[in-house]
Amino acid sequence: MFSIQNVIQIVLTMQITVAVGVTSWVSFHGSERAVQRLTLQLCENLNYRVEQEIKSYLQESIQINQAVTIALSNGTVNPNNISQVQQDIFDKARELNIKNILFYGNDNGTMVGIEHMGNSKFLLRIREDGNSPNRPTYELNGNGVRGKMIMNEVYDHRSRPWYMGAKEAGKSIWSSVFVSTTDGELTTTRATPIYNNSGEFQGVVGINVSLNQIKQFMLRTRPTDQWNVFLVESDGSLMASTSESPIFEKDGNVIKRFEASKSKDIRLQSAGLAIQKRFGGFDKIQDSQVVEFDFNGQTYIVSTHKLNKTVELDWTVGIIVPKAIFMQYIDANNRATIMITVAMLSVNILIGLAVSAWLLRPIKNLMTAAKEIEEESFNSDKLESVAHRKDEIGQMARVFQEMGSTIVERQNGMKTQLKQLREEKDEAKKAAIASQMGHNNSIQSILSRSRAARGK
Repeated sequence: MFSIQNVIQIVLTMQITVAVGVTSWVSFHGSERAVQRLTLQLCENLNYRVEQEIKSYLQESIQINQAVTIALSNGTVNPNNISQVQQDIFDKARELNIKNILFYGNDNGTMVGIEHMGNSKFLLRIREDGNSPNRPTYELNGNGVRGKMIMNEVYDHRSRPWYMGAKEAGKSIWSSVFVSTTDGELTTTRATPIYNNSGEFQGVVGINVSLNQIKQFMLRTRPTDQWNVFLVESDGSLMASTSESPIFEKDGNVIKRFEASKSKDIRLQSAGLAIQKRFGGFDKIQDSQVVEFDFNGQTYIVSTHKLNKTVELDWTVGIIVPKAIFMQYIDANNRATIMITVAMLSVNILIGLAVSAWLLRPIKNLMTAAKEIEEESFNSDKLESVAHRKDEIGQMARVFQEMGSTIVERQNGMKTQLKQLREEKDEAKKAAIASQMGHNNSIQSILSRSRAARGK
């Protein structure tokens, strides 16, 4: 049998549970979306900062290269006078605080390069005799005066990729990435060919861009060591990475560079494979992209951003970060939300049950009163506590009291009348019996007298 109390309790509990559940679900998914937006925003911000550092570094190299090119092209410096070229390059290296080697090599085999080592120390790499296979390296003081020779190596710039590439292209280029002979790190060169007034090729002005220097930018820019920043070419070949794993191997004169998807850093390798699976490779990426992937039981986010095309390079900056960095706050918030939700649900259910009891208890009293009326045992005093209420139930209780009292009075009156009727009936019956007995006695007397008369 259905009970109103049970129905009300079930309905209230269900409503509260659904309301709290929906609110919690909306809160959770709203937090998830907020975290996703925050993640994307933070990754894009870091990508932008790394890109700005790289872009500034590259543009500075382009401007320095242009300055030397102009001086050698307009006749300010004679490209065939290696001493004049040395002085001009030294002045620019000192004034502009150049961090990499700035050099010029001509088609006759002579070349000069200046490298700023910090403070007032410089290195001069010079090949004054085009027929000599060697290129000695000297110390220079702050005035450009040559000091002791510290190295003498076999070197011919005319066989280097930057020289051959610029000569073949006939315009400013970024060379293919190579391993520098000076520091053994991956390097690219901004190289510009020089021509005389007759249009004859003279040589190439170049400035090295150290990819190890870009790695230092990345290390300084990333928030913590949990963030792995990397730089790749369009074919996915690594150029720099904050990972400690090598990005190339050298076997004699053979250089083997690693692609991101084949990196010895397994996390970076997984990110490269995720990019390859999602887009088909780094060359297919347009602007900014974010991809999630799983590694070692943990979810990671890899955010990629194409380098600004103003630097004429198809490079992509990538960032790998554990999703847990962002989710730890939302997870803590969700745990707190669940605890609050359970507490609120329990409190609301208890309140609902209390309200249900508060509403139904007087109704139960009214039901008991109705049953007492039926059983003729009604006592209006039992409804006194309910009748004091100021609401509809109190009004109903007062009506019940009046109605019950009226019914009781009527029942009592009817009982009294019935009793009187019974008493009157009994008296009438007794009278009828007495009358009948008197009548019988008269007949018997007449018969006796009749018999007596006949006997005479």
